[in-house]
Amino acid sequence: MNEYYVETMKTKKIYDDFIYHMLSHSDFFSVVYYRLRKESPLNKYLKEYKKALRPYILHAENAHKWPNMETWDKRSVYRLAFYYADMKCYDILTRVNDIFEWDYPRAPMDLCFYKDGYCWFALTAHEYDAFVYTNNEKDIQELRELGVTVGFSEDNARLFHYDLEKEMNHYRTKILNKKNSSK
Repeated sequence: MNEYYVETMKTKKIYDDFIYHMLSHSDFFSVVYYRLRKESPLNKYLKEYKKALRPYILHAENAHKWPNMETWDKRSVYRLAFYYADMKCYDILTRVNDIFEWDYPRAPMDLCFYKDGYCWFALTAHEYDAFVYTNNEKDIQELRELGVTVGFSEDNARLFHYDLEKEMNHYRTKILNKKNSSK
């Protein structure tokens, strides 16, 4: 798989068009909700995002690793949440003005998009790192046509796979069990 770095999105319109494109061409997306400690509440900004995205939740779990990021901080809580790539999420994901604003404390961290079980757009906002993973030159051309500055990084890049189907089956079973026990 080829890795391409995303340098800039010079305007809010380019960012908004990018989000529209990613929602249109992805199966799901993820963000990370950060808390300093287990007992710490989410701040008001993160609560607003979490509430707005709740109807589109697929799965969430505490994690110390997500696309292009691994933390050794075992005291803080990182909640990796996956959501359907639904166009109804567009207004929520365009609340920020730039891709690199997906960082604590004003927004959840590290917005990523997935298709076919792998992360094809990975963001590490605090490092100003954003990458697209594809072997399809058409994907890159479409992003460039939107005004996104994209450059080639490397061949045979390491991908972040996530078996969401396995997690979704577990999640569905949990929901069905909950519904059946309440009858």
